[in-house]
Amino acid sequence: MVQKTNSYKAYIKATSTVAKTRQVVMLYDGAIRFLKQGAIAIREKRIEARFHLLNKSSEIIVGLQSSIDFENGDKIAHTLHGFYTQINRRILAINFIKDMQESEKQCNEVIADLKQMRDVWDSIDQNLSTKAGSNASENAAPVSASGSDSGIVISA
Repeated sequence: MVQKTNSYKAYIKATSTVAKTRQVVMLYDGAIRFLKQGAIAIREKRIEARFHLLNKSSEIIVGLQSSIDFENGDKIAHTLHGFYTQINRRILAINFIKDMQESEKQCNEVIADLKQMRDVWDSIDQNLSTKAGSNASENAAPVSASGSDSGIVISA
């Protein structure tokens, strides 16, 4: 119980001190980490562990999907929603593949696709962090990326 309380406190602190774009990158890192562990479980024929690890990754993807801002996100919001839907379906399908080599291969392909999207978000975060740093030194207003130019709505 103490660990859950400490984890919750750490989560609350992170959500108020870490930029939203960095939070997205961290969520991708978590999903990728669970998928990598799932691939190892597949290789080692630990079926129950595979299920639980892939499920954790799926829960992160569903969380990312549920945080999409359709009001301000324009076309990119719908693109992200489709991406997350497709990724989640692929993760869930891995549990039903009988051939362990094929199962591991599919898992690694999902990891590769998530890494690509993670790198895009990391790039966005780096750009916003750079702008925030230069804005802070000029005493400017907080950084905001809006749907008009990037299609992504994030406020820092």
